Amino acid sequence: MHPGIESWKNLVIYAYNAFSIPLLLETLFSPWKMDRGAGSKFSFFEKIVFSLFSRVLGFVARIFFIAIGLLFTICVILTFPIFFFIPIKISREYLQDLGSFGSSLSYGDTYTLNIHSQDVVGASVQKLYGKEKALRMIERGLSRETNHNILLIGETGVGKSTLISYLGLLGQSGLSFDGIHHHRVVELSVEGISLQDFDKCLKEAARAGNVILVIENIHNYESLYERILPYLHSPKLGIIVTTDPSNYDGVLKNHSEFISKFEKIDIGGTNKEDTFAILLNTALSSGMSIEQNAIEEIIRLTDRLIGNQPQPIKSLNVLEELKTLKKKITIDDVRQVISDQTNMPIGSIGVEERDVLTKLEASMRKKIIGQDEAVKDVSEALIRLRTGVADHSKPAGSFLFLGPTGVGKTYTAKILAESYFGKKNSMIRFDMSEFSLPSSLSVFSDRLASVIEEAPLSLVFFDELEKANSMVHNLLLQVLDEGRLTRGSGREASFREAIIIATSNAGSSDIIENPNIDKKILINNLIKRGTFAPEFLNRFSGIVLFKPLDQKQAREITSLLLSEFKEHLFADKEITLEITDALIDKISAVGFDPEFGARPIKRAMEEIVENKVAEYIMAGNTGGTIKIL
Repeated sequence: MHPGIESWKNLVIYAYNAFSIPLLLETLFSPWKMDRGAGSKFSFFEKIVFSLFSRVLGFVARIFFIAIGLLFTICVILTFPIFFFIPIKISREYLQDLGSFGSSLSYGDTYTLNIHSQDVVGASVQKLYGKEKALRMIERGLSRETNHNILLIGETGVGKSTLISYLGLLGQSGLSFDGIHHHRVVELSVEGISLQDFDKCLKEAARAGNVILVIENIHNYESLYERILPYLHSPKLGIIVTTDPSNYDGVLKNHSEFISKFEKIDIGGTNKEDTFAILLNTALSSGMSIEQNAIEEIIRLTDRLIGNQPQPIKSLNVLEELKTLKKKITIDDVRQVISDQTNMPIGSIGVEERDVLTKLEASMRKKIIGQDEAVKDVSEALIRLRTGVADHSKPAGSFLFLGPTGVGKTYTAKILAESYFGKKNSMIRFDMSEFSLPSSLSVFSDRLASVIEEAPLSLVFFDELEKANSMVHNLLLQVLDEGRLTRGSGREASFREAIIIATSNAGSSDIIENPNIDKKILINNLIKRGTFAPEFLNRFSGIVLFKPLDQKQAREITSLLLSEFKEHLFADKEITLEITDALIDKISAVGFDPEFGARPIKRAMEEIVENKVAEYIMAGNTGGTIKIL
């Protein structure tokens, strides 16, 4: 078609709808002002007078807008020769975004609905990014002759409400699709509403003929499904409801008849390009000054470090906080805000942190006796993670610690957490003996995904891995190989910023029998016994053998434990413990046991030292020095 004629046609349609002529004709005898209970205290006679006066005034106002609209339409029609000879281009999309002037008067006689609802209309500057497919499906769903109802499924923050408000904007335009144009998009506030008023709202919405009714979080209102069901067939009422994936599976799927009346539409998070466009549009519309590379950094860091929210909401939240700085926003500002939000170090490594990382291996060796290979491997993995050179398709490091009980497997992980994350209990610990049954798989999956979403940069510790069910091992294959875990709802949890350490006592008898056993031989033994599958073991970036302690190492551990106890004792009680070679020799001799590692040493400490100190305090002594022979 001739571009000028196409533009003229678009303009004529717009002109006819610019003053909401079809809507105003449908609601010609409605009151002048949308009644939300203003006249509820009037007497019966006063209500009649008020209603007549309000409707006459409303009729006059609507006739005025209709007359102006018709005059405007005639004027546009007369411009045909101009458009015929001059190929002016005016798109439907551009005119659609202009909205209309008489829409504020286009409500029906919906008294109860007005009290318990609000009209949803997006801002004229609102743009929709990454929701084209969803919008097409909504168009088909609302334009059907029957069951024109929509079920939007998506996590909080993916843009369900934004999409609905955009539909409200389309409802004011005569250029949008049949199922939405000249319609009010009305969100019903269900919380606290009486059943009587709820039924009235549905009846009024169905009778009005120009209402799209929205109920957010429909999973919270199971008791209302039967009351809603008859209205899902209404010829002039569209109903849009929302939920999230977990509640769709847990609640709505139990009501097959109810959900069968809806067009089910999944709303996912936005990709990087769409998120960038949303942030840029938000910044420009609010007058915010921000560098383009700072927007890109927001998206990169939120994707990396904030796992419990989808895009674009997590990036928008950061942008909102950056607005408070009231200045030109740079990459450094973005890094500082996200670092404060997540309690994670970001950006260039400061002097203090560089000093910690440089001395990490040495400081760990002072506290972990006889396990130099493990110390070296985990400290190097943390440095790779912090400097940004780790492979981001997998966890920063994944280690399987094999060895007898009491040789320092768990202690090594605790010291790593203390040395870098600040405290021993900062690691996320799972006792894998809790997940020995196949039925425990979903519990493990949900718990693991939840904790890593809360703290993406973490040390995740799986204790006694061999006691977990093989189905749990299979689940961990994805985590170790791809750095992600897909939940039942379809949402992914990322482990690409985590260090994973698993421990196992499997093969302990082999190690105790031959402390110098070759690692490959031990691993082959575990595979032959069916303890672990070969493909599972191959997913770890490192398998570390913890060897039994010898007499010399037992003495070093004893000295370390005594020093720690001395420090705590003085800090708590101001009592000084005198540590002698004789005391160290005595404890290490009593506590040395190659089969049980350092644990007997700790018991010997309790019997020989801690009990004596307790007797000293019970005798009424405060402060001073105690020497134990």
